[in-house]
Amino acid sequence: MSILWRLRALGKSGHRLLSTVEAGTAYENQAVATLNQLGASLERVGGASDHGIDFCGLWKLPSHREFYVVGQCKHYERKKIGPSILREWEGVMSRQELDTLGIVVATSGFTPSGIHAALSSAYPVALVTMASPLKRVEHEPPYAESAIRGFVWNRAAEPFLGRLVVAKKHYDVQMVDLDDPAAFTIQLFWDGKPLTMAPPCLDPPPSSLD
Repeated sequence: MSILWRLRALGKSGHRLLSTVEAGTAYENQAVATLNQLGASLERVGGASDHGIDFCGLWKLPSHREFYVVGQCKHYERKKIGPSILREWEGVMSRQELDTLGIVVATSGFTPSGIHAALSSAYPVALVTMASPLKRVEHEPPYAESAIRGFVWNRAAEPFLGRLVVAKKHYDVQMVDLDDPAAFTIQLFWDGKPLTMAPPCLDPPPSSLD
């Protein structure tokens, strides 16, 4: 059984089936699958010698040049990412080629000082808030792209993402908590048109748990 399906089973059964490492790996796989639905061709790196990079590859947006991407995932249940993590990420970016976009993906979002650190960075950086497979809104569609809760980038990343527009999409405006990333998802637009999402590539559901 795949780790992603074990995560979903955990949410239904209430029993702990995943270690911290397995949950982190599943989150990295979800991040890669979600960004690949947006036209990227990314692969998970992982391992002891990953040099701080969890995934990498190429991204080709509509009518736009192809560019290289490196990324890091932070699977923290309740902790937002602060400036220290972003400063460490700048160290990773300093070792990359000039034409490279860096993406940091986090389950619980980023602190104001963390966002400021990214926006003031000289390196092209995008911050993506992406819910864990366990943190899903009741009425959202069962596709990977619905996990995206936030997407912001700095001035240095404008040559890569400058034509992208991000809009929030609420499920219930009467009940939504604007400070809770799990209360809404987002819609991405490119040149004024909704960015087409490729169908998700998910493993078939298992007949029973391992």
